[in-house]
Amino acid sequence: MAQTTTTQVDVLICGGGPVGLLLSYQLARMGIKTYIVEQHDKSTQGMYGRACVLYPRTLEMLDQLDLGEALGQIGFIGRSAVTYHDGKPIHGRGWGFISKPLDTFFDYCLNIRQKYSETIFRDAAEGLGSKVHSNTKLVGFTVNEGPSDYKITADLQGNDGKKTTVQSKYIIGADGGHSTVRTIADIPFVGDEVKDESVLHWIRMDAVVKTNMSGARLGFGSIESSQHGNVLWIAEDHGRTRIGFAIPSEVYKKYGEHITEEVVKAEARKSVAPFELEFVTVDWWTLYSIGQRVADSFRSKERVFLAGDAGHTHSSGAAQGMNTGMHDSVNLGWKLIGVLKGWYTDSVLETYSPERRAVAQQLIALDKTMSTLISGRMPPGYSGDSDKVFGEVLESSAQFTMGLGVHYEADTLNGDSTISAIQPGWRVPDVLVRRPGSKIPIRLHQVTKNFGKLWIVVFAGSPLRTLSKLQALREYLDSPQSFTARLTEAFNFITVIAGPGLQADEVLGVRRFGDAFYDVDESAHVRFGIAADEGAVLVFRPDGILGLAVGLREGAKLGEYLATFVTPKK
Repeated sequence: MAQTTTTQVDVLICGGGPVGLLLSYQLARMGIKTYIVEQHDKSTQGMYGRACVLYPRTLEMLDQLDLGEALGQIGFIGRSAVTYHDGKPIHGRGWGFISKPLDTFFDYCLNIRQKYSETIFRDAAEGLGSKVHSNTKLVGFTVNEGPSDYKITADLQGNDGKKTTVQSKYIIGADGGHSTVRTIADIPFVGDEVKDESVLHWIRMDAVVKTNMSGARLGFGSIESSQHGNVLWIAEDHGRTRIGFAIPSEVYKKYGEHITEEVVKAEARKSVAPFELEFVTVDWWTLYSIGQRVADSFRSKERVFLAGDAGHTHSSGAAQGMNTGMHDSVNLGWKLIGVLKGWYTDSVLETYSPERRAVAQQLIALDKTMSTLISGRMPPGYSGDSDKVFGEVLESSAQFTMGLGVHYEADTLNGDSTISAIQPGWRVPDVLVRRPGSKIPIRLHQVTKNFGKLWIVVFAGSPLRTLSKLQALREYLDSPQSFTARLTEAFNFITVIAGPGLQADEVLGVRRFGDAFYDVDESAHVRFGIAADEGAVLVFRPDGILGLAVGLREGAKLGEYLATFVTPKK
């Protein structure tokens, strides 16, 4: 009889895919102990395929976690797109929105297959002491009562029969659309699986190909096909190409789930006609049906969380699956860090499910429309040419698709704005500032890295005009009534000064608020809608979302906001 071993960790993460690995990395870099369990052997499971596009907002978040450089060294930079109809380029259709200017320094998509992004996340997590326990499945878990903070008791079993009991403070279901965590927690997974065999069965494949298509290595392409819908063409890492198309109804009826690679290649050639297509190597292909589902909640019994496909599933039509999962992981990551470190109250974790589930619902509504159009059919409420409508839908939803337009409604974390043009709950724009004495700009996002703490950013304006306001802020912060005297240090300060300067304290007329940076041409102040003669104090959440914006004289209001979720000093 196999012996059972027992281990105790802070967080048990079920699922060794990108969502679980990224979460483990975030926690491990802050000294939080995790245990990752993965039922598959990643060395043999689907080496290629799966998700392959990281959008700009995802790249911003990963860069703030110090993962952007490694990903960028491998992925294919996609800034351009072309759409073909009858073999000729046609403008204003398909993925053309990718070529338009974006409000980010990551103004491109990174086309990198999941195998490589997973490897980067895994290496980063394991480099900090995390370990993926492969070939091991979750058998069951309970959420216990009692005084112990280790509320979760989970039973695991390896393929070799070895049994392990893990006691943890939290359990995370990042274990995909067939999530065991979600099933055991009895969280309903609401939605539908499309049964219309004539419409929504798709092929996705990665291959080395030869073609006479002139835009084959631009980044993104669409081929409008009368039989195969709006055909997807993506230039990937290592000279590979992702091709995706809808299977014609007669082909699916003939082969069904028993379709062969040779048939798939033949249909791929037809889908890109009149272009020629020769396959040198096929790394991976899959046939799948389209459905959309979302969990009733992404949190259960306070200690159970869902992320990624465990909480929401949809088509790959707009390449949103892994991107949305990355957003889940980053949103949950800093909140878990803060609560486990004793910086934040549980009210911070309470915001995870409503924030991320609302985004998932928006995505699923969009995906129902997109997947129908990609299949060459017209969804309810639309009329006209499906390819033309597809381009219009992509264009109108571009900011959401790219992640730059994803935002959250008012809650504990997303307060008021009395002075900034950026509203709380929305992404903090990236702007250029300069370190003291430097002639080389640095991005504000590089300064405000994600380590789980808030960033309190004092936009000082022009100190000659804001001196009295800066003095009032400094007086408040140094007083016994200030949140700095009463609350746990769950925040870091930085100061952004409008104009040049030689020494920050002298320029400000008061002691600087954290490290100082110069907004030499005042463009950063302008982008945030902050007048140089007014200044402002902004709170950046660790995930790059604005939490609060108040005037320099409103220190007490800042303190009231922080006191709603930052723990008191002991």
